[in-house]
Amino acid sequence: MGDLRDTVLDVEVDDTRSAPLPDVWSPTSVNTFIKCPLAYWWQYAQGWRTAPTAALEAGSLVHGVLEELMDLVPAERTKERAREIYAERASELALTLDPRVDAEDLRSRAGTAMTSYFELEDPQLVEVLPDGLERSVSAQLDGVAIAGSVDRLEFSVGGARVVDYKTGGAKPRYAEAYWRQLMLYAGMLDETGMDVSEVGLMYLGQPARLMVRPTPESALTRASRDLTTAADSRAEFVATHRWEARTGPLCSYCPFRTACPARSQRQVPTPGSDASHDALGRLPELVWRPRQKEGSGSADSGVSGSEVSGSGVTGSEGSD
Repeated sequence: MGDLRDTVLDVEVDDTRSAPLPDVWSPTSVNTFIKCPLAYWWQYAQGWRTAPTAALEAGSLVHGVLEELMDLVPAERTKERAREIYAERASELALTLDPRVDAEDLRSRAGTAMTSYFELEDPQLVEVLPDGLERSVSAQLDGVAIAGSVDRLEFSVGGARVVDYKTGGAKPRYAEAYWRQLMLYAGMLDETGMDVSEVGLMYLGQPARLMVRPTPESALTRASRDLTTAADSRAEFVATHRWEARTGPLCSYCPFRTACPARSQRQVPTPGSDASHDALGRLPELVWRPRQKEGSGSADSGVSGSEVSGSGVTGSEGSD
């Protein structure tokens, strides 16, 4: 797990409000844990989520438009049809849009992403695999359960290609996590018998970029090892009620930074305590949506924005 980090602090937490953690990981939750286990705990055990933003809503809108467009027969995948789908979905979104979201910013981001998409490829030339759009996939990788949803599966030279849309621009600080996410998808599909020869990141910000990598066994093994290491570490943290806070460049984007013992310039309450909970509740960028305590559930999917955005709650400037 090669993410840059400056220090690691062992933090005792109050689990009074914590729900059992999900039995099944997702690629997004693996990345959240690797960046900072304490932020993962705040999100998945305590139930804190990122409040709706223009970036997150634009990401969901664009993903939906592209899914519907690519589900058409190739000859119908035109810019004109894309505009129609976009207008229909944008109108529906406007009816339920959270008032905290800047609608003009949302339109600007989504419009840029759609323009970028048509700069990168001609959708009429893409050969989508059967059931290749937003395909749910799950597997056991080295004994650890993981599940997620793949944006697009298409035919490629030598096998299949997994494509993930990122509605933001290409940011080097997130690259390692993005490639890990795609290798985990490839590993899951490999377990189902599909030969995935390539993975691709389609950045729909400006400048628009399509980046493709092969899937050598070494890369799949490394991603699987990251998953098992995260699972083993999480079990230890749960048992001891002590979670690592990992500081580094991405802390500047973490909504928990003012309540984090590793980042705050002053003494802060114990994470999970009434005082800490109340402090987080006053932050406009967070909402509290606790998981049910009756059971741990089936998947680590409680992420603002959803698995397709890949954004999680920490170290993110918006939907991907």
